Amino acid sequence: AFAKRGEEWLKTNTPEPMHAIGVSPTLMFSKLGFRQADSMQKGNIVALILITLILILALRSFKLGMLSIIPNVTPVLVGFGIWALYKGQINTGMVIVFGMTLGIIVDDTVHFMSKFLRAKRELGYNSEQAVVYAFETVGKALVTTTIVLLAGFSVLSTSAFALNSYMARLTVIIISAALIIDFILLPSLLILVNRKSESIKTIE
Repeated sequence: AFAKRGEEWLKTNTPEPMHAIGVSPTLMFSKLGFRQADSMQKGNIVALILITLILILALRSFKLGMLSIIPNVTPVLVGFGIWALYKGQINTGMVIVFGMTLGIIVDDTVHFMSKFLRAKRELGYNSEQAVVYAFETVGKALVTTTIVLLAGFSVLSTSAFALNSYMARLTVIIISAALIIDFILLPSLLILVNRKSESIKTIE
């Protein structure tokens, strides 16, 4: 927008030989960032739809497959929200963060939900017992992998190169949010959604 205003000013206030198009590394990376953001947004939406469809088939539950969208998307929304309060600036390197962290977030969600379903289908647990079983079986593993990833990206966040450091800092926020959401929001949603079906079966 600034470049367009400058070009319009030149057309209005200077002779034709002085008309020019704005060029600079800043302008180049700005346009590159917008193009990347647009393409990544479309790609991430397609990826999220495909992941949801695969989870519906893998978990053999349309309800839980659709429910997985919430813990898969919320960490990114939380991460960018916190970043807006903390820094309020997005560079080219940060555009790829959602696509990069999506696999980590989905991995945590799938592990927790698969153990929850195993407890209900194979062991006959109710929702509360199934959540406890999921925590006991995969809780430590999720915490361990998260700590390892946080350690690695925390080191990268100390880089003097802003593209790397900003990307790493945002990734740390999103991965931390993903673990908290998988340990607080996801179990609550699983219990809430399954409690209704359990109460219906009890009435029957």
